[in-house]
Order: sequence, then structure tokens, then C-alpha cells
Amino acid sequence: MKKVYTYSAAAFVIMGLLLIGILAVVSFDTSFSNNIAMINLDGAIFLKGSDSGLLSTGTTGVEDYIKWLDEVENNDNIKAVIIKINSPGGEVVASEKLSRKIKEVSEKKPVVAYIETIGASGAYMAASSSNYIVAEKQSLVGSIGVRMELLHYYGLMEKLGVNTTSITGGKYKNIGTPNRPMTEEEYKMLESIVDEMYFDFISMVAENRNMTINETLIAADGKIYNGLQAKNAGLIDQVGTEKDAIDMACKFAKISEPRIYEYKKSSSIGFFGMTLNNIATSFGYGFGKGISENMDIKESFKSYKSYEMYY
Repeated sequence: MKKVYTYSAAAFVIMGLLLIGILAVVSFDTSFSNNIAMINLDGAIFLKGSDSGLLSTGTTGVEDYIKWLDEVENNDNIKAVIIKINSPGGEVVASEKLSRKIKEVSEKKPVVAYIETIGASGAYMAASSSNYIVAEKQSLVGSIGVRMELLHYYGLMEKLGVNTTSITGGKYKNIGTPNRPMTEEEYKMLESIVDEMYFDFISMVAENRNMTINETLIAADGKIYNGLQAKNAGLIDQVGTEKDAIDMACKFAKISEPRIYEYKKSSSIGFFGMTLNNIATSFGYGFGKGISENMDIKESFKSYKSYEMYY
């Protein structure tokens, strides 16, 4: 009798795997019958993503987004694209690469950005590269600016009686080291890099939104707006919902019956169908959700590097 149960369980597993495979093929094939692509821009923007595991969901990197955008760009059946944004921004180079690719696609097909909860900093840069921006009234938009973060712990080391010796082959090789105070000359050097990046950000937004540099500077002081305020500042085109974004995509592409194919990275199974993120959320929506949706191993260790650049 035990053997029967064993064989039945094995057959059940095999059938389940076959069903998943069939569904995956069907899901893939449906992309060729749809006419609107929806790409989910979720979480912090990094160049490389990560695969899902037993305890965590996978993260999507800009390399993944660019791959999807390439597919969309070259698929004649896709007539319009919606970038659904729930992101606070991220790495400078990653944000710029994504923005350039969205701009490229928007010159061939209508691209509508839909800011659902937050489209700030580098994520707003990506949105500005689209043809049209729709944002929820209570979403967070803007935060146009650049920041460089440096960690210093020389005061703590002094209290602990810990000393370091730095031997360098160049005058500025250990600039930004956490082991000593930064000199005024070093500060100005790094500040000039931040200022240049900031001007590039301003220039990109001004070009994409058909605004002058001065008009953009007024709105681009790092301030965060809600959807309505962003509309008044000229940062978005419409306060609305996901349906409004779909309607605008249909209007631009002259589509009467939208069929949407959604691009997003699959997540892991975890424990009993729940990932670690789901578990954290379940035990406390506010606090748990804030931690689970924003914590990433790669992000967690960033604070311990000497300096980081972010949009």
C-alpha cells in the first residue's frame, strides 16, 4: 500500500510539472496576440537583478527591463507600451540606461508611464522619457536630484583605540575613506561630480518634458510631490488611474480593444506558497511591508561601502 501512495505522489508531481510547463508555453504564446505591453518597474533601480530563492523573491535589474523593451520594440504586434512604476529610484548609471532605452522605444511606439504609488528620482527620470505620464492623485512624484553618501567612522575608531595606515600611489586615491575627515579640497571635488550629474538630470527632464532649464530647476530641488502637485508643476500630464493610462495608450496607438501582456519577474514559492516578504507583511502591514518590500541584500550592504551615488 505504501508503494501505491509513493507512485501516486510521484505521478501527481509529474502531472503538476507538466501542467506548469503547458501554462508557461501558453502564457508565452499569448504575447504574440496582445497589442499592449505592460512593463512593471518595481523597487529600487539596479543594473543587475537577482534570481528568486526559497526565502526571497527575485529582483529585476535594468538589464532585464532593457531585454523586455527590446522584445517590445521588435514585436510588430505590440502597438503601445505602458511602464507601470512603483519605484523610489536607484543607481545613477542604471537609471540613465533605462531612461535612454525607454526614450528609444517611445520614438517608435507610444509609451505611457503610469505612476501607481511612487515614481521618484531615477524612476521619475524613466517616466519622463515616455510620451505621456499618468499618476495617481496620492502617488509620490519627483525627488529630482542626486545624492552621494559617505560613511565615516573615524570618531568611533578613535574611541576604540583602533588606528589605520593608508599607503597610496596617488594623492587622492583614498578620497572618501571612512578612516579620516574629508578635506575641503576633496569635498569640492566630489561636489563637482554631483553637480554635473544633477545638471544632466535637469537637462534630461527639461528635454523630455518640453520645459526650459529654469522651469525645470523650480520643480527639481529634490522636492517630492503628490500626483496633483506634480501635474501643477508640469512633471506629469494627467492625474488618473491605471485605466486612464491604458485608455491613453489605446488613443495614441489607435486601438479599440486593448489586449495586455504583462512583463514582470516571477517570484519564488517560499514556505507554504509564501515568500519571506509575504511573511513579513502578514505579521505587520505597515512596519512589515515597509521592510519587506524595500530590503534587499544588495541594498543592505550598500551603507557599509565608502560612498554611493544615487538618483
